Amino acid sequence: MTQEIQDIHDAIHAALEAHDGHALRDALEDLHAVDIAEVIDLLDDVERSELLYALPPRTMAEVVVALDEAVRGEVVEDLADEQLTQLVTEMEPDDAADVVAELPIEQYGEILDKIPQQQSDEIAELLSYDESSAGGIMTPRLVSLRADSTVGEASDAVRDFATDEDVHYVYVVDADHKLLGILPLRRLVTNKNSALLSDICETDPVTVHVDDDQEDVLNTFRKYDIAAVPVVNNVGVLVGRVTHDDVMDVAAEEAAEDIYRMAGTDAAELETHSSFKAASIRMRWLLPCIVGTLAAGGMMAMFEQSTLAGPQLAALVIFVPMIAATSGNAGIQTSTIVLRGFATGELVASKWQIVFNREARIAVLVGVSVALSSGLLAFLLLVLLKNFGFQIAIDSSVTPFRMGLAVSLGMLGAIAESVALGILLPFVFRRRGVDPAIASGPLITSANDLLSVTLYLSIAWLILH
Repeated sequence: MTQEIQDIHDAIHAALEAHDGHALRDALEDLHAVDIAEVIDLLDDVERSELLYALPPRTMAEVVVALDEAVRGEVVEDLADEQLTQLVTEMEPDDAADVVAELPIEQYGEILDKIPQQQSDEIAELLSYDESSAGGIMTPRLVSLRADSTVGEASDAVRDFATDEDVHYVYVVDADHKLLGILPLRRLVTNKNSALLSDICETDPVTVHVDDDQEDVLNTFRKYDIAAVPVVNNVGVLVGRVTHDDVMDVAAEEAAEDIYRMAGTDAAELETHSSFKAASIRMRWLLPCIVGTLAAGGMMAMFEQSTLAGPQLAALVIFVPMIAATSGNAGIQTSTIVLRGFATGELVASKWQIVFNREARIAVLVGVSVALSSGLLAFLLLVLLKNFGFQIAIDSSVTPFRMGLAVSLGMLGAIAESVALGILLPFVFRRRGVDPAIASGPLITSANDLLSVTLYLSIAWLILH
């Protein structure tokens, strides 16, 4: 059983403070790379460097791969070219490409020149693809054999390959390296050595294109429940494979991106250790909120000036936070359901008519229930205020009943408007090629503040006049 991270940290920190190399090696002995990476997150720059240099090259490479992206960027910046070269040499091509991509172009050119040519070519090819595409997350290392190869030859190839890599399938290709089929290992071990791969392979395998977005690759794994998927180019040539551990990283990354954007910030926060940069990212999302709420305030001022008497508006304003917040939450609930469908690749989620019909029925039930409840609460509150001597907008022409009716219908209209935004904005953004997660959180909240207040006050004016 793995030690508690706190105990590991205490032992490593004590050894680093004492500059005791023997104690540090003892503390690091038999630790998993992921545990060491978690401890590194808690250390300062000097301690991180000292710890990394105490590790064997292979272990150091595994630790750097396991680090959070922002911390990994700091660590890589602090390494000398010699250590970087050694680090990249020990890594798998896809992991090495991630590290090299964080370096200035002049520096990573020098690093690629110093490593073995085959590995340099593999990394350069991966860097030519978009980092969030299937090509960007794949590994070019796999077992591929011609269709006329035998099970015995495939077994030898797997035996040689599996000393350094996990193997899930043998890929069957033609003379031009075009993918013809895949051979699961269970078929390899249950057939005679003389059997031809062309006779026993699966000839219609699930594949992804090299330019497919990583989220589409993730959804392919979810849909077909596979351990690895071959990656092909425009003419069907096999260029690599994406494995289940790669898509686990993608799943975590995509979830983090959506959560960040729905919370009103950006996934770029994951990639920076600068407080100033993180603050600037958040401010870009907060400023539209300021504009939205300011516009809502200006709208209330316009109603007071032109349509509603001051005391009437004062009474109506009591319920503005309730209507704006409740309808905003309803819109976020709806947009979250839509975004979840997008994220999981459900076909039904891509049909806005189906989504609209479902959410519209729910919105009617929720809207009517909330509207009746809020109208009753508004009526009771105004009666209570009147009984205690608060004469806010309650004169002979404006009764608590009419005010309660205005609040109730205003709430119903605001929820309908917010749910409509929650459905339409994600679809519009997706069609425009923008991450639909942006349509949730601050954006929908800011738009809802303005629209719900305008709708509420307009309905109130019609009822009170």
